[in-house]
Amino acid sequence: MERRQHLINSLGLLITLGLSAVWGLALLAPVGYRTDQNWWPPLLLALTSLVALGIVGWLWRRWSVRPVRWRAPLLWVLLIGVQLIVAVTWVATPHADLYFVHQQALNLLHHDTTWNTYFQTYPNNVSLTLLLAGLLQIGRWLGTDSGVWLNLLQFAWLDCGLAVMAHHLRRTRPVAANTFLALALTCVPFYAYGLNTYSDILVLPAGLFTLVLMTRLRHATTARRWWVTGGLLGLVLTTTYLFKANFIVLVIAVVLSLWLLPVVRPRAGWAKLGLTVLLGLCLLGGSAGNHAVQRAAGYTSDPQKTLPAVSWIAMGANPSFHGDYNHYDAEPVIQAPTAQAKKQLATAHLKAYLHQMGPLGLLNHLGKKARLFLATGTFDAFQVNSSFTRMPTWYRQHRATVEWLLANWAQLSYCALLLVNLFWGWQQWRRRTFHPGYLLGGLFALGLTAFHVLFWETEERYALPLLPLLLAGAALSLRVPDRLPVARPAVVQRRLTGGLVLLLLAALGTGGWSLTRPLDKTVQVVSQNEGRYYQDRRHTLRPGQHLTQLFTAPVAFNHLLIDPDGTRIGQATLRQRGHIVWQSAPLTNLKSLTLPRQSAGTYQLTVTNRYAHRNLPVVVAPANFPLVPQSLTGEPGHYLRFIVLRTVTAPGLSWPQYGLFAGALALLTLGVGTAYRRLWWS
Repeated sequence: MERRQHLINSLGLLITLGLSAVWGLALLAPVGYRTDQNWWPPLLLALTSLVALGIVGWLWRRWSVRPVRWRAPLLWVLLIGVQLIVAVTWVATPHADLYFVHQQALNLLHHDTTWNTYFQTYPNNVSLTLLLAGLLQIGRWLGTDSGVWLNLLQFAWLDCGLAVMAHHLRRTRPVAANTFLALALTCVPFYAYGLNTYSDILVLPAGLFTLVLMTRLRHATTARRWWVTGGLLGLVLTTTYLFKANFIVLVIAVVLSLWLLPVVRPRAGWAKLGLTVLLGLCLLGGSAGNHAVQRAAGYTSDPQKTLPAVSWIAMGANPSFHGDYNHYDAEPVIQAPTAQAKKQLATAHLKAYLHQMGPLGLLNHLGKKARLFLATGTFDAFQVNSSFTRMPTWYRQHRATVEWLLANWAQLSYCALLLVNLFWGWQQWRRRTFHPGYLLGGLFALGLTAFHVLFWETEERYALPLLPLLLAGAALSLRVPDRLPVARPAVVQRRLTGGLVLLLLAALGTGGWSLTRPLDKTVQVVSQNEGRYYQDRRHTLRPGQHLTQLFTAPVAFNHLLIDPDGTRIGQATLRQRGHIVWQSAPLTNLKSLTLPRQSAGTYQLTVTNRYAHRNLPVVVAPANFPLVPQSLTGEPGHYLRFIVLRTVTAPGLSWPQYGLFAGALALLTLGVGTAYRRLWWS
């Protein structure tokens, strides 16, 4: 027993130290080389996260002193209302992997069981494709628009996880349940991923389901309750593993927690052994059943075409990147003719990268991967959807500024969540007693981090399943004491509040240059960027030939990219209502074209081959759903690869706007300071 308790304490300390490191990364080094740029200075992030915690603490205290039954329904109405508005107003265009998944799902609806070779290279998305085909079929039976239908389903699935956790918390701590819902209401990544029909949203509630089921399991007093709960747990773990294989670390975390933590069942050792076997049988049976369903849908895997595991490891070890997926590593391996050749080439890449970095370089690279994986509280929310078929015009016009504000709100919220969970961990370490949910969630976080930072390739979105666990941990551990253990609490309160306001004003003053300096940002107006991901479809234009792509720009624009990853020399012509509004030189690099500002409207983009004796290959993408509203003229189902952009200056707050921002934040801090005396976390 002492050895087990020592192991639990060591794991709890390791989890808490990990939270400390992540909090430091989030505060000092959020990823800035992607779109989420111009972060607030670290001091401002830290202070605003404390203000946010102050607001949550004030709500927690009011809800604790005056429990009112209508608060939970009100929070649900607000949450679902915002989700409905987002689901109906924003509809994303399937891109990258979803471009192939969506096409194949639509083919299956038309009884076409010929699978694109993409699924031989990436078989991990076959199960998602079959699920999507079923959901689209149900939507057609109901006569709903597929984009909005899928958005509603995804938000409903997310709400299932939130409802299960809120109900679990409400049984013992109603205030914690309301706090959890309030935090979820303000969680920016939830809304972004609710619009992205991919496996990320499918597995997002899995951690919440697992925490609740493990708690019920540990307190199961009868054999029937034990095995029913264990069966549900096996179903959750198997389903998430089939859709996202990295969730094998959640299975491992569950098994470790099962054997480390006590249960109330008699003959606990045999009960744990039986449940462990049951979980293994669920995984084996689920995998076998999944393969049978895939074969019934016409899919047969080809080991000679599958991207080997070592290729993903090599991509994660490429020092030229931050451990994320890149086609420079993937493409030559995909083109290798056999499985053995693919494995040898990927192994050669991995050995070359490890030799190039050396021990110190490898440590530095792992630090870069850890930063990408854990340092940014947006979890890639603003890059996960590159284009939208439906979006409010006001959002398009002010997209850069709005996303800057939302990104920084997500980051300061992330810092606040980490801080609450970190204090909770240290308090538990001091008592040498750790909450079972803290241990299970921490083991999952450690396993997921080790998987993607030490071994596999890394992306920000892979850490998204940890976000609901941070929300639950913050809601469960937040406390506000009624009294201050000081002689003059009012004086202390005024000094603390005044000091925080002064620090906040100092941070705003020193960081004013970064918030007010004008930054040129490029915002996508129209995007069809699917022509060169995995496949390379080209339309050959002979001398003098041309093709025409219609598009509708909802806002003004001033840049055109035609086949942005290639070098195409030709002439681009822009027409509106049959009249030429702009035309490039006859032999121009079409990769990046700057033109005078064009107003919103419908345009005809024509690409012409002006060479006298040379063909011009232009990349297009075939699709059985609209990548943009209009296809190539005379070629239904084919779309030119192009992007329409506009350059804006953002966030670049004016000094009057900055003054209003600083004043509002200072007044908010004063208001929070007068509402309560001090926050404390247990």
